[in-house]
Amino acid sequence: MADTSIKIKKLWYADIASDGGVGTNWKEAQLGIRESTCQLNGSDADVTDYKNILGGTLDRSTLKGSMTVNFQLADISPEVIADFTGGVVTTDANSSKFDAPLNLQQVVEKSIRILTGSNVLFTMARVSFDGYPMINDDDLHYFQMNGGILQPDKTTVSTYSMEKLLLPDNNDITSFVLAAQPGAATINAGAHTVAITVANGTVVTALVPVIRVSLGASILPESGEAKNFTSPVVYAVESANGISQNWTVTVTVAP
Repeated sequence: MADTSIKIKKLWYADIASDGGVGTNWKEAQLGIRESTCQLNGSDADVTDYKNILGGTLDRSTLKGSMTVNFQLADISPEVIADFTGGVVTTDANSSKFDAPLNLQQVVEKSIRILTGSNVLFTMARVSFDGYPMINDDDLHYFQMNGGILQPDKTTVSTYSMEKLLLPDNNDITSFVLAAQPGAATINAGAHTVAITVANGTVVTALVPVIRVSLGASILPESGEAKNFTSPVVYAVESANGISQNWTVTVTVAP
């Protein structure tokens, strides 16, 4: 068993795409991963030799080992824990409450992205998660997350990918799409603005954008989060190296 401990900058997760591929609306675990607790593990292959009566090898079969990703999740907000483990979140004036799923064998599958301290971005299309809370004597609170990396249902998608970022300071919005827009958004990288025209009659008080940003960057508000565009909305894009840039998005309703 080969274990590699990784210093993590950021971790994102998303629902697996409807076609079985990598998810798109990435959410960042805002408080991140406890340092030096993330491991990508791979077990050795199971090799079987088929020999003749003299002991010579006639053939060999190899069954590749499994891969896992394990980490201690420092973000213990109920919404994040529910995303990873199932269960129900209820909020009232006193608290935000997480109730574990009634079926503790419930399987939750997510797409995962991990950005390391060396600006290497790992993307895992399909990970099956199990998690449980940990509270230590030194008052550490976290969720232990154990994930099995699985073959994606979409046959053209790799089980995982690894990218070395060449432009880790980039903090651009590269794509901004609304369901009601008849044409492409106008993205001005110099002015850090996005302009979109939507169809006549569109109600803009709760539009849900699908947003793409520079590789390894994160954005707030996040992609897939409904926003009121009756006036311009400011988005903050943070590069892999932690450089933040505000972007102003304006939506105009066609006459």
